[in-house]
Amino acid sequence: MESSSTESPARIWLRRLVIAVSCAPLAALSVLHTMGRSEDFGVLGRWYVMVPLAVGCYFAWNLIEKAIAWTTPVETREEA
Repeated sequence: MESSSTESPARIWLRRLVIAVSCAPLAALSVLHTMGRSEDFGVLGRWYVMVPLAVGCYFAWNLIEKAIAWTTPVETREEA
C-alpha cells in the first residue's frame, strides 16, 4: 500500500496495528480448531465444539476484512 506524503508515520502504524489486532481472534480460533481435529484434546474434537469454532472463524475473517476496509484510504480503494 502506497501512502501519500501527507500521512503521518503514526497513522500508518495505527493502521498496521488495527489489522494485526483484528487477526488475533482468527489465530486463536484456528489453533483451537486444529487442536480439535487432532483428537488429542478431548471435548475440542466434538461436533458441538467444532461447529461454533468454524462459525467463529468465519466472523473473525469478516472482522479482518472490515479492518482492512476501514484502514484503507478512500482514494486507494477508488483506484483499484
